[in-house]
Amino acid sequence: MSEWQEFKIEDFAEIQNQKRIPLSSMERSKRQGVFPYYGASGIVDYINDYIFDGEYVLVSEDGENLRTRKTPIAFKAIGQFWVNNHAHILKCKKGYLSDIIVYYFKNLDLNEYITGAVQPKLNLGSMASKNSLVNIKISIL
Repeated sequence: MSEWQEFKIEDFAEIQNQKRIPLSSMERSKRQGVFPYYGASGIVDYINDYIFDGEYVLVSEDGENLRTRKTPIAFKAIGQFWVNNHAHILKCKKGYLSDIIVYYFKNLDLNEYITGAVQPKLNLGSMASKNSLVNIKISIL
């Protein structure tokens, strides 16, 4: 018989939003390069520098895609890259946890967690609060 255990996102990963640095399109045009520049739904551009190196999970913070899901709202970013302020950044404590978190967000109904009437937003409070959507339940065999 299995037991369900509940975990908070911080049990799996460190939230690293404080390291995000947005660049305007004008700034990016002056810094063209080979390193991916990520936004809420994936790669937006390529620039000449990076601020992250390794494997991370990026979770959309805002945009209509949170409702429509035309592209994944959570995805892995691997290697050297830059992230703007439209994606939450999670550094998993173990490599295999990245896949669990991506899968969890892929299958999660976000409607009760999204704020903003015009621009949908999944804020850090929704992600990190005690009763948040990131209280992941896993069956322990």
